[in-house]
Order: sequence, then C-alpha cells, then structure tokens
Amino acid sequence: MVQFPRVQFDFGALASLPSELAALGVTRPLLVTDQGLIKHGLVDRMRHSIGQTQTLVLFADVPENPTAAAVEAGVSRFKNEACDGVVALGGGSVIDASKAIALCATHSGMLDDYFGRPEKITPHVAPLIAIPTTAGTGSEASRGAGIHPTATSRARAVGSPYLVPKVAICDPELTFTLPPHLTAGTGMDALTHCIEGFLSNAVNPPVDAIALSGVRRVATYLERVVSDGSDREARWQMMMAALEGGMALAKSPGPAHAVANTLGDRGLHHGVLVTLAMPHVLRCLAPHVGEKLEQLAHALMAKPGEGAADVVENLARRVGLPRTVRAMGYAPSDLDEMAADAAASFFNLRSPYRPTTHEYKTIIAELLR
Repeated sequence: MVQFPRVQFDFGALASLPSELAALGVTRPLLVTDQGLIKHGLVDRMRHSIGQTQTLVLFADVPENPTAAAVEAGVSRFKNEACDGVVALGGGSVIDASKAIALCATHSGMLDDYFGRPEKITPHVAPLIAIPTTAGTGSEASRGAGIHPTATSRARAVGSPYLVPKVAICDPELTFTLPPHLTAGTGMDALTHCIEGFLSNAVNPPVDAIALSGVRRVATYLERVVSDGSDREARWQMMMAALEGGMALAKSPGPAHAVANTLGDRGLHHGVLVTLAMPHVLRCLAPHVGEKLEQLAHALMAKPGEGAADVVENLARRVGLPRTVRAMGYAPSDLDEMAADAAASFFNLRSPYRPTTHEYKTIIAELLR
C-alpha cells in the first residue's frame, strides 16, 4: 500500500496548522521538538501560529539521533497530559520519534514489540502532523522511522502505512536558520532517497517520475542554498526535493541505507553517512540497473564521460562533506561483523541487486580509509 500525507506546501504554510488540527479533531496536541529549535525561536513561532485555538503540550527532549528512551518519555507526556494528537516540529529525528510516540501512545506494549512487525500496527495511531525544519529526510512523507535502542546502538526500524503523517506542512521559511553544513548533509540525504527509490525494483512509474524530479532539484539548487541560505527559491526547491525523496521511499531505500545504518552506532549524521556510501553502492549496482543508470545520470546533469556515482561524489565534496567516515571520527571496527550486518539488512529487500557480504566489506573498508 502506497500512502502519502495531505500536503500544505509554500512559504507561509505554517499558518494552516490550526485548520489542519481542527480537521483532524485534535484539540490538545503534543508538540514534539528539540532544544535547538526552541533556541532558534521556531517553537515560539509555532505557538504564535496556533494562538489560543488549541492547548499545546511541549515535549522538547528528542536527541540528535532518536532513542527509545526519548520515545518512552514522549509517550508518558502524551498520556499524562491527555493529549489527542502529535505535532512534530523538526528534522528527521524529531519526526521519526513523533511517529513512534503516536504509535505507542495508542497501542499496547513497548516500542520493541513493533520493530520489524508492521502487521501489529493498526489504523489507531494518534493523528500526526509533521512540520519539517530541514530539507532532507523526507520523513514527513514516509511510512518508516528509525529509532536507536540506545544512543550508541544501530537504529531499528518501525514501519507501516499507518505511520505516514496525516498532514505534512512544508514551509521553506522554517529552514532559513539551518546552517550550511546541515543544509548540505540533509540536502544530500534527500538526493540519496530519490536515487534509491528510483533504482528500487518495485514497480511504480509515478514514484519514479517523482524521484527523478527530486534528483534534478538537488543537482540544480543544493550548491546555491549551501552558499546562500537566504536564497528563497533554492530553499523552496530543496524542501520540495526532500518531500519528493520521502515519497520515493515508498519504493524502499537500498544498500546505501544498509551501510549507513551499520555505521550509525556512533551518533554521526545519517544524511552524511548515506551520502558517503552512495557512490560506492552506485558502482556496485551499475551492472544490474540497465538504462536506469543513464536516466539517473541525465537527471543529475552529468557531463560527458561522467557517471552518476561521480556526480554524487563530486557534489558532496563541493558542498563541504567529508570524504570518508573516518574523517568524521569513526574509528575502524570489526569489518567482518559490519559487512555481515549490512548484508543482512532489510534495506536490501527491494534492491535491484543484493551486494554480497564481501562487496559490503569492500565498500565499508573504502569508507574507513
């Protein structure tokens, strides 16, 4: 089942929040966010947009990478305050945590009961409105969430069509406070979602078209917005690319996400991890994707003699991302265990080719050089 949220998109879209809450019958929402957004004034802006229409209950303890403990604390706050819906204001971590809170607030048991068990998730998830403040993760339009059991463990996935937010309010103005390095990392994250969604062997031509549209937007506008964060057109285009990336994930992520998840046990930025893995994965998949590789290179506006992997690699360098995960501070670990973990990942299920454990070991070794 492919399901997308109702979308409010444009500068000023935040003003639609009260009417969207009313349409869902939500009168006491839990606002899930993080301390950084309080500091930057976005929570105050949210309060102003709501006015006195609803009573807003604040939960601002989502860490940079969402943890099970943060989800449990959010669920307790939801129940203790008798909330009837969730508003997620933030990046992918906040929105993923909000999905898990909306699930556990209305379902029995613990979050651990739902990892990898989509059949246990019913339609009775608390209504969720996602308001992204980054342009990258696409979690506002996707069915899954990655939650870390602890701050230093790999993420586990919970997913279901019922976890897709009811509404996505995408206001590019909310991304203006995003610094260049996060603009770059989240923007490249959007690109990887579009690429892996497009290359997935699931058949969905409309989603393929959406994915290629997102690829072209990132290739055209990411450098502009990293260079000038006040560029309104580039901010608009990148938020659209992120939304398209989230929609592309309806066809499933792929091996680059398997590698990023394996490397995701040190608290490093997911968008950067998956970006660094992407060129290596593209070269591994190249013999198995046929004409799709040419279509991808065209969307990336590759120059003559330049492949899709080269474009992604060069773009990442131009926007200032590191070249290896070792440069991010990731110390070498047990390569055999890491390769086995990536090879066993469910992210491989819809890949046009499933890399072998040896191929994953080679990819990860390159990233650790």
